[in-house]
Amino acid sequence: MLFIKRHSLVSEKPLNIVRNNLKSSNDKLNVTELNETKLYGLMKNKYGTGYDIISDINLKYVSSEKTTIEIKNEFDLFTNLFLIAMFVGLWGISIYKLINGESILSFELILMFTFPIIGALITKSSFGIYDKRIMKIYTSLLNNNEPNK
Repeated sequence: MLFIKRHSLVSEKPLNIVRNNLKSSNDKLNVTELNETKLYGLMKNKYGTGYDIISDINLKYVSSEKTTIEIKNEFDLFTNLFLIAMFVGLWGISIYKLINGESILSFELILMFTFPIIGALITKSSFGIYDKRIMKIYTSLLNNNEPNK
């Protein structure tokens, strides 16, 4: 939807070992197997509702000792819908006020126009932080290490 990052990793391990390593349980990330080459990952935000990261993981067989891992990380549907609703709502109210004679330079109107943009920039930076964190977890799972924070 709004915030998506794609990653491609290559592992020097066979596909079944990579799949089992990614599915190993930890408290930060839940990975489930959809089929032999597709996995679904979920990193829940422990500080409230929304801002959960969903991962679509595709495993591709390269050779008997090599596997390509394609990971697509994105925010959950709730977060995307909340951001879209905020944009549409605040800009709709702003346009309504402009049509009804509000001054274009009023503080209230400027705030309503700029708040969704500021919110999107803050969300984009927080998504980058979450994306780095989840990729560190995936990398540590692939290497059979304890996940870092």
